[in-house]
Amino acid sequence: MNGISEQVRSLWVPLRDANMLLPNAAVAEVGYYRVPDEKSDMPEWLLGSISWRGQTLPVISIELLCDYPVPANLVYSRLMIINSVRPDGALAFYAIVTAGLPRPLLFGNHLVDEVEDCALLALKCRVFIGREQAVIPDLDHIQGLVEQHWERVT
Repeated sequence: MNGISEQVRSLWVPLRDANMLLPNAAVAEVGYYRVPDEKSDMPEWLLGSISWRGQTLPVISIELLCDYPVPANLVYSRLMIINSVRPDGALAFYAIVTAGLPRPLLFGNHLVDEVEDCALLALKCRVFIGREQAVIPDLDHIQGLVEQHWERVT
């Protein structure tokens, strides 16, 4: 590779029983948790909506989407605003509930000890870095699900 290290500025995002790894470019903002306004007839993982910069955004739970345990206490939770990965998508942003503040990570293949495929469509894979592990979400798939269900309730 001509001595050039390929690294991506990323965020190591805490979930309840897992971590999530996202590129910085995917995240518009991280803010305090607010209880979403509930909407009727939504899947359990689509928690409702919040108002953000004059827009109504859907709020999702990665844990519920992936059948992981959900935090009982949301005191330290945050809302992470995700940028659209679909240029012509119906949503420019949506929010994901996290279990705390993300930490920056300069991510590259040199850090990864192991990669494991995930059986869930919402996840691309799981990476192991030392004793820690993180899931890498399929943001295109997730956004497609959110848009599909969000159209029904708005």
